[in-house]
Amino acid sequence: MSVRRAVYGIPFALGVAACAPPADRAAAAPAVDSAAVVAAAADLWQRWITADTASNSAALAEMVGDSIRVDVRGMPPMIGREAWRSASETMFKSMKVTAMTATPDLTIPVSNELVYQTGTYAEGSTTGGKSIVDHGRYALAIRKYPDGQWRFAYVMAFSDSTVPAK
Repeated sequence: MSVRRAVYGIPFALGVAACAPPADRAAAAPAVDSAAVVAAAADLWQRWITADTASNSAALAEMVGDSIRVDVRGMPPMIGREAWRSASETMFKSMKVTAMTATPDLTIPVSNELVYQTGTYAEGSTTGGKSIVDHGRYALAIRKYPDGQWRFAYVMAFSDSTVPAK
């Protein structure tokens, strides 16, 4: 091989090698099935509303992750499934949830295992014979856990107003 060929050939070979994909490159992440992720979030909300209005603390606890964090304005943070279960059991001893709606404003499928959502809620309840409706906003993360179940992983909620029910 001549020196000239080596001088011109080496940069060419290096350029071709640089353009080739690395042999150890990980496979591309699967495309996000946005419709399935959004449907899973909607299904989780429907099951939540059913359990909430039935005062079913055990069912609600199954719909949150083991390490959930719940931040509700005016309350200390709740961290973990058992903290959530304890709080909901205490709540249901003093009040009856009569109705609930959750209306997503923005749902962002991050991956096939994670979705972020913001929205508004209204929760009707009766305490001591008095009925109220709590209106507020929320932001949350919903994850698909290794057992295939979608659960709330993080919830932040704050009431905008509480008004007597009509």
